[in-house]
Amino acid sequence: MTVTFFDNDSVRLDLLRQRAYNYRWAVHPTDVIPLTAADPDFAVAPQITEALVRHATDGYHSYGPPRGLPEFREAIADWYTRTKLSPTDAAHVLPVNSAAGGLFIVARTILGPGDNAIIPDPVDFLFRRSIEAAGGTVRTCPLPEGSAEFDLDALTSLIDDRTRAIFICNPHNPRGRMLSAAHLRALLTLAERHGLWLISDEIWADISYTTPFVSVLDRALPVYPKTIVVSGLSKNFALAAMRIGYLIARTAEITTQLFEASQHASTAAGIPVLSQVAGTAALTSCDAWLGDFREHLAARRAQTLAFIAQMPFLAPVDTNATYLAFPRLVGVPDSAESFVARLLAESRVALVPGGRDWFEAGSEGHLRICFATSEEILKVAFDRITCALPKLTT
Repeated sequence: MTVTFFDNDSVRLDLLRQRAYNYRWAVHPTDVIPLTAADPDFAVAPQITEALVRHATDGYHSYGPPRGLPEFREAIADWYTRTKLSPTDAAHVLPVNSAAGGLFIVARTILGPGDNAIIPDPVDFLFRRSIEAAGGTVRTCPLPEGSAEFDLDALTSLIDDRTRAIFICNPHNPRGRMLSAAHLRALLTLAERHGLWLISDEIWADISYTTPFVSVLDRALPVYPKTIVVSGLSKNFALAAMRIGYLIARTAEITTQLFEASQHASTAAGIPVLSQVAGTAALTSCDAWLGDFREHLAARRAQTLAFIAQMPFLAPVDTNATYLAFPRLVGVPDSAESFVARLLAESRVALVPGGRDWFEAGSEGHLRICFATSEEILKVAFDRITCALPKLTT
């Protein structure tokens, strides 16, 4: 019998309504379908569960090494070497408590009061928060509509003698687009010319469709020492609850700087051993599961883009990565936040609005749809929105 992990029967709404927080099933009434936070509605691969059970039933839960379990660091290095064409040394890998936590560690390492860093607009709110928490100032560089790539002239114009870093999100949240190898090469050249750090959030790297993902660490690109990758296992392996993140640096010296900023040595911070056990299983045993997940997501992407193209209040979009779509509102007089509130009231479907609090000021007038659910749930949600059209467009 064929085991299917991504059909409608695989979605345990009873458990999601108990456990899926962060704007998802557990925080909404039972008649609401949330296509909100970027977190899949599916259970993890069975190999991950089996690894966790084996470790837990041994009964020993001691401190792990401050720099992370050696087998987990090796698994991360092998994953990037094997799947990203990015030869990676385990000595340059630092497991951390979530990719979000990794952004804060990076910002603390490279920024000080009075420094500034450049981020794309739109982009996830954690970029701004991590920079400001480190005492830095944020400079935003608006992205051309529908693109994840900077206008290089506009980007260059923002650089001054207190600029320390350029942050990128590749693949891009919320636009669901990847940066090309040519654009990454240009960014590496620009960063090196000005002595800047180039920080690449690559948490979506395993979710791509029409073209292969290219990492900033790709072997075909220049090796620039002041490059750091931030990533994790929440988007690709549905492990948000495990808070599994990691940093990859170009040198042992920079890895040590990140480690010192992390406070892992003091035991005041760090990534739990159980999380690393889950992460090791994901990266060493779950390639087939991930391949099936991507195949399912490709079909849901097509379903979502077709729906958007039919909606008179949404501009058509295209994506080539993530399980997000970020269409622009058309002919809607109210803000994205107000529109999403009306949409929830009329259709009982929850979406994420654009706006500075979520994705910087340039995201206003857009809304984000997460389609990492079953075909049936997505169809019901889209049918509800379609039925609510007369009330939404008047």
